[in-house]
Amino acid sequence: MPVMEGPLSKWTNVMQGWFVLDEGHGILFYYTSKEKMLKGQRRGCVRLKDAIIGIDSEDDSTFTVKVDHKTFHFQARDADEREQWTRALEVVIRLQNRGPSSSLTQRYHPNLPEFEKRLTESDAYLKMLENQIKNLTREEGSAERRGKSETRRDHQFRRANV
Repeated sequence: MPVMEGPLSKWTNVMQGWFVLDEGHGILFYYTSKEKMLKGQRRGCVRLKDAIIGIDSEDDSTFTVKVDHKTFHFQARDADEREQWTRALEVVIRLQNRGPSSSLTQRYHPNLPEFEKRLTESDAYLKMLENQIKNLTREEGSAERRGKSETRRDHQFRRANV
């Protein structure tokens, strides 16, 4: 589940891209563009468990993520955006470092009544989609029959007038 997404610059490979912070997996995914993200064409990712966020004092828009003996350098558009990213990253890192007893894990395991409610809703949507497909198929068949009928009439009309 994405907590935050948007443009950032990553200095490691010098790329301006689209980044998605996924709290469920504890990963910062990056793509070369938002369009590539929508297509699922990921460029890479940064695992956030045990990561450390660093703030660059030289520039009010840069920050680092240190994890697994690597340092990733990022640049936001401005100080406010850097603040949003670093806070969101810190939340996800804290949740990842808590382990399986975190409130995040509990959020992904709804109780049985909530599950049954969502299952019923999903079934209703599925039935609606099935009905729409049947109607579209029926309409397509009718249009095809009308088209064939009109073609026959045109053909017969041409024969009669020849």
